[in-house]
Amino acid sequence: MARGPTIALALEGQLRLDDQPVLHRAVALARQSGGRLLVLACRPQGQRLRGPHQRRLEAQALTSLHARLAAAGIPLLAFPQHTTAAALAELRPLVQPEAVLHAQESRLFNTWPVAAERFPRVFSQFRRALECSPEPPLPPPDLAGLGDRWDELPRAWLESPAPPPASAGPDPRSAFPFPGDEPTALARLQHYLFGSSGLRDYKLTRNGLVGTEFSAKFSPFLGVGSLSVRRIWREVLRYQELHGADEGSEWMQQELLWREFFLWSEQRHGDAFHAPGGLQNRPPAAPAGPQEARERFARWTRGDSGHPLIDAQLRELLTTGYLSNRGRQWVASHFVNELQLPWTWGARFFEWALIDAHPALNTGNWAYLAGVGSDPRSFGGSPRRFDLERQVRLYDPEQTHRRLWAAPAPLPL
Repeated sequence: MARGPTIALALEGQLRLDDQPVLHRAVALARQSGGRLLVLACRPQGQRLRGPHQRRLEAQALTSLHARLAAAGIPLLAFPQHTTAAALAELRPLVQPEAVLHAQESRLFNTWPVAAERFPRVFSQFRRALECSPEPPLPPPDLAGLGDRWDELPRAWLESPAPPPASAGPDPRSAFPFPGDEPTALARLQHYLFGSSGLRDYKLTRNGLVGTEFSAKFSPFLGVGSLSVRRIWREVLRYQELHGADEGSEWMQQELLWREFFLWSEQRHGDAFHAPGGLQNRPPAAPAGPQEARERFARWTRGDSGHPLIDAQLRELLTTGYLSNRGRQWVASHFVNELQLPWTWGARFFEWALIDAHPALNTGNWAYLAGVGSDPRSFGGSPRRFDLERQVRLYDPEQTHRRLWAAPAPLPL
């Protein structure tokens, strides 16, 4: 193949071919110039370090994507410890791209769904005020003819990325035993919507605690960028075209809009979104007895909070990186109200430990439970407080989850 101009695409944490608008632009630019395509996978600017469970999914997604691009002669150069700017500085002595394009985070809307100056602090107002519809997803583009031999690159750069950090398979108790690659993500989407009753039953089952089928399990794939939120939305619409809208599919759409609300809310409020006082700018209460608080926090990170229900949740989190929606609410409420620890401590630990960690979504949910975020009940009032004994009677009456995770947690992450 003749060597032409190089077009570089920086994935910026979006590890898929489906619904990658920038990939279509890169392909079009390469074809117009008679050039070739090169792909970079780096640490997005400002991204905090991922914990081991999310790094495992990320490595699986990279390995799969590398093989799919290599089949078209397109290299995927993985520099997981570099920002894109640092990776380009290493690349340019060998290859000087004519253009560098950057992928964007997967969102339903290209632009503000509610004008920034009117963006509400409460989700219900956001949902009612939406000014546009979600964008449709794009299929993967044709990559034929965009490869090359890449003789000028070191052979080590062209090899498949390093295998996942943990060679052992997932814990057999895990509610998320799936690898993180794009083909698995798309297969899970089709299974949950069309190969099972998952979506139809979603509203009824979403507060479950054990197993793979009580909820969709899309968030870890979204977290490592191997699944597009617009693809999920479009497939839910296709489900509704075939079967009619039902409570499950409408609730799924609401959950996807919650994700959007937190992403745009972070963009609207900036540093205040992550501040201890949150969107409500409440003065944070200093923990009584700083040394005792640190010791209490350290025990909590080991799954030794002193409450059997919470410790079972923490053992699951430490072992698998996954925690159900209901479990996350219990843990956050107990952390803030019973342990009386600063919510930002718990949020930072979750961001490290969770397999689907995302800064905006994690902070948005923790601030909500801490009474400083978007919970309408907390404006001028106290944070939500769960009666854990009642919660057990409602959601784990046979103590199935507690018995499943009765074993001691592994060493802290």
